[in-house]
Amino acid sequence: MKKLLVIAVATALIAPAVAMADTTLYGKLHATVGTLDTGADTDADVVVENNTSRFGIKGSTELDNGLAATYGLEMSVDIDGDGTNLGSRNQFVGLKGGFGEVRVGKHDTPAKLATSGLDAFADNNQAEMSEIIAADKHRVNNAVAYINKFGPVGFAVAHSTDVLGDDTVNTAGTALNNPANTAMVNYSNGPIYAGLGYTAVDNVGTDINLGLGYKHEAGHFANFVYETVEGDGAAAETAGFPAGTATDTNMYVAGGFKTGAATLKAGYGSSDRDTGGEETNTTVGVDYALGKKTSTYLMWNERENPKHDINVTDKITATQVGLVTEF
Repeated sequence: MKKLLVIAVATALIAPAVAMADTTLYGKLHATVGTLDTGADTDADVVVENNTSRFGIKGSTELDNGLAATYGLEMSVDIDGDGTNLGSRNQFVGLKGGFGEVRVGKHDTPAKLATSGLDAFADNNQAEMSEIIAADKHRVNNAVAYINKFGPVGFAVAHSTDVLGDDTVNTAGTALNNPANTAMVNYSNGPIYAGLGYTAVDNVGTDINLGLGYKHEAGHFANFVYETVEGDGAAAETAGFPAGTATDTNMYVAGGFKTGAATLKAGYGSSDRDTGGEETNTTVGVDYALGKKTSTYLMWNERENPKHDINVTDKITATQVGLVTEF
């Protein structure tokens, strides 16, 4: 009887894990401590910052006829306690089969995915590529996406019925939204990567981004991203495009050299606005791997003229020690 009881208890404990075998819990916690000089006073402030920490679940459920239901639910967390502790990131339900995959929900645009992997200082509030490359900020609500891959070539397209709101319709039956179409194609083969993205948002703007990357088997890398972004109306800046009808020409280049557990890195980006001035973002740093999924780093960053003013030298400087762990 005791053996039967032990077997019954063990089965009860194992069964939930088996039922969730296709579901993955994952996350990334990223915090920094350092100095931040915004130019507002004579002394730099010592600050603790959260840097895009998040957790999520993702997975799939096998269906009939070779199909699978896919899903993902990702939330941001504010581990320094300064802001809202939970916020929505990618959230979707989908269907996958021999035809590819369809996703419905809130998601990074295909154009963002075309070049996001080329960010040498991803998720750092001061140094991340999105400070220069607008497409790297684009995540849209109310999206339907299609994803597929043929050998080394992948592609994705998506349509959002309203990137800024909630598909609002007024009393006259007229939609008050901003629909968008976005697409990407990429090529990945060995150390070589290339990606091209395109985004068009009604009454907001257009964005074309191109990225190239090389990663040596030893861990050394070199990345380049080029982008042109054009605003189209009053809502442009709200959606991460240049204000009004301005056009930005953006460039980001980064490289790293790996030696043992350390990786020396540098990145530089510039954004030149045709109706304003040039913004630049310069970063140097060193990462040190403490384990397979945990690292620490030291970084220096300088952002000049983030508002694209003409003949203005606003400058933000940060020196940080960071700790990143994933699960």
